[in-house]
Amino acid sequence: MAEQQHFEGFDSEPEELSRSAHKREAQAIRKLADKIADLGTLSFKHLNFPDESVKEAFVIARGMRKNSDEKRRQLQFAAKLLRAYDADDLKKQIESIGATPKADPNAMRLENLRENLIHGGIKALNTFTAVINDTDRNKLRTLIKKAKDELAKETSERPAARALFKYIKSELQRSGAAIPDELAKPYVNNEGDK
Repeated sequence: MAEQQHFEGFDSEPEELSRSAHKREAQAIRKLADKIADLGTLSFKHLNFPDESVKEAFVIARGMRKNSDEKRRQLQFAAKLLRAYDADDLKKQIESIGATPKADPNAMRLENLRENLIHGGIKALNTFTAVINDTDRNKLRTLIKKAKDELAKETSERPAARALFKYIKSELQRSGAAIPDELAKPYVNNEGDK
């Protein structure tokens, strides 16, 4: 009687990814590319890309007309460049930033509000608390200070800025107040304002 050999065909892990797995991975990176293209200007500036060519591909795509074939092809190219790198870091960065404009149409105004609170000093804080006068002013000042300190460190992780974003978003939802127009505009650095 012949000795039975152990067949490892189904017991071992495949050495290569299947075509379906490659396709799923490519689709996930394409979705990530779409998210990056849809980010607000401030959020996009805070991303650290693995290579300058990848960033340039996204800059070009962001400048193109929405829903055009040119933009679609440019985003496919950006996703192709991105596949050569580990995209997990970019995913984490996007998660730490907060909402995208598609998920929350008010996100860009909230990002501008956050940046104005971080850089605008006491004037911006007073403007915000005048709109929502029952907000916890000390908590807000602490969150702003932590986010400002975080910017000085120049790290890609911004948990304090994200916490500030969530806090002001929840305060606005709780009170039903609108973002003051002067704080919803992109922050402009005026050297005379302190």
